[in-house]
Amino acid sequence: MKKLIVLATLAALPAAAMADVTISGNLAVGIVNTKATGAGSLTTENRTNGEIKFAGSDDLGNGLKAVWQIASRINLADQSNNARDNLWAGRDSYVGLDGSFGRVTAGNIYLMPNSGAMAIFENNSATFESAIYDQGTRFNNTVSYKSPNLAGFTATVQHSFGSNQANENAKFYADAVSLSYEAGNFAVSYDTAAEKENAQGKKLKIHELNGSVTLDALTLQAGFASGKSEASNTKVKGWGVAASYAMGNVTPKFGYWREGDSKTNGVTANDGHKAFAVGVEYALSKRTRTGVEFAKANYDAAGEGSLRTATVYLGTKF
Repeated sequence: MKKLIVLATLAALPAAAMADVTISGNLAVGIVNTKATGAGSLTTENRTNGEIKFAGSDDLGNGLKAVWQIASRINLADQSNNARDNLWAGRDSYVGLDGSFGRVTAGNIYLMPNSGAMAIFENNSATFESAIYDQGTRFNNTVSYKSPNLAGFTATVQHSFGSNQANENAKFYADAVSLSYEAGNFAVSYDTAAEKENAQGKKLKIHELNGSVTLDALTLQAGFASGKSEASNTKVKGWGVAASYAMGNVTPKFGYWREGDSKTNGVTANDGHKAFAVGVEYALSKRTRTGVEFAKANYDAAGEGSLRTATVYLGTKF
């Protein structure tokens, strides 16, 4: 009997030691049909969502905590489809300190943390063909500071020493600043990032503005983005709207995005596009969902035609 008690006590020790560790994830797979103008359609099984995350903290006293996170992108459909798939710590992974001063973290961190607020669909939102919206990037060797919440306002300042070893050696740094405000059912955010493009110090600059309001079951969103390449002196702007309406377990969704023509040295190119997305999601439980989606982009340039995707998916969270 004593041996059983000792074994039960020892078995409980790892659980006690891991009491402050949270394991969470979001996994989903879809059957996706894609068709471009002038080409046959392609049907495949794709990852529509996939992430596993380990996070924890250590109380250091006097309101100070050490924090950490390891997140990895998971592809249940095809692990060879993308170099980022099933890569340990390939998503936001860091260590840091959290206190009354805010939070400081260092590691592999996503720049522009509020970017892509209109990407409300499981697979392809209306912005799926945009070259400027939702373009925040994960960079290694990044230091990030997030301010404490002051009457609904927060600010994040980030610096990356380089997105890979070659960029680090060439000192191709990146910087980002994000501002956000939340009050009740209203939220607005602004994100901007500048990444060095070449040895001459030219930068690629992205700006993104998002706003949303929730009215009972209805959520309305609007977004604007602009990008500029200093190396080619090319500028692009775009805007869009999105909406979702929860009716019990059923949530219809709609999105629209208009990407304008680019301008290089003042000369306008006919390369913009219009896109929309519609879908319906059904909650099988609090954690498991299924749904169907359709997205289509129509290109302005003559002969370019369109690209459309249709998706049926199943996903769950833990």
